Amino acid sequence: MNHHLCTVLLIIGLAGGSWEQGLQATAWASPGTDVFQGFTQHIGAQIGKDKQEFAIADSCTVYFYQHLKKKPRPEVERIHFSPLSQTGLNYDCGKLFPEGLEQAREAFGNTQQRLSLSLTFYQMALVGDGDDNQEYSAQEIQDVLEAFGLPYLDGLPHGGYVIALTGLFESIRHEVQFKFLMEGMQVLMNKGYRFTDTDQAALNRELN
Repeated sequence: MNHHLCTVLLIIGLAGGSWEQGLQATAWASPGTDVFQGFTQHIGAQIGKDKQEFAIADSCTVYFYQHLKKKPRPEVERIHFSPLSQTGLNYDCGKLFPEGLEQAREAFGNTQQRLSLSLTFYQMALVGDGDDNQEYSAQEIQDVLEAFGLPYLDGLPHGGYVIALTGLFESIRHEVQFKFLMEGMQVLMNKGYRFTDTDQAALNRELN
């Protein structure tokens, strides 16, 4: 089994064990908005950090290119954030990237890749809300987890589901598993989930 799956399975197991006694008293038929909001806000917070890191790398890459009077290389494809490129004057690019252009270019590629993955995962999280009501039903949570080969523990309190879903995000992000992410999203699509206009609007808000 892949390392990221093992990591999330451990997280789910710990979450299930921690609330085992509580489950005897309370069962959640539908976790409601808490799970959706907790999950998407966690991804959104990471997107904010990724955008800042990418903007710095982008700005300093432009700065070094201007000093060398070279044209920037084309950006990689996938969903990506396009900041208003600055000249690097707002950052001490020399200190941030003491090795100069090549170091800035490498950071540009790495930060764009991480940002692209976070945005794509956010897209998947929106797709998992099948009726666009900003709430995950128990069935939607089950479908999202099982799309990535993870077990669904019926009756887990909402905090446990948030831990499971955010743990999935962190594991996939850590290993930059684009292929695994896209395969999971395709599983959801095969079940009838779709990326809707409402989802696009929500993703656009994260891009801006």
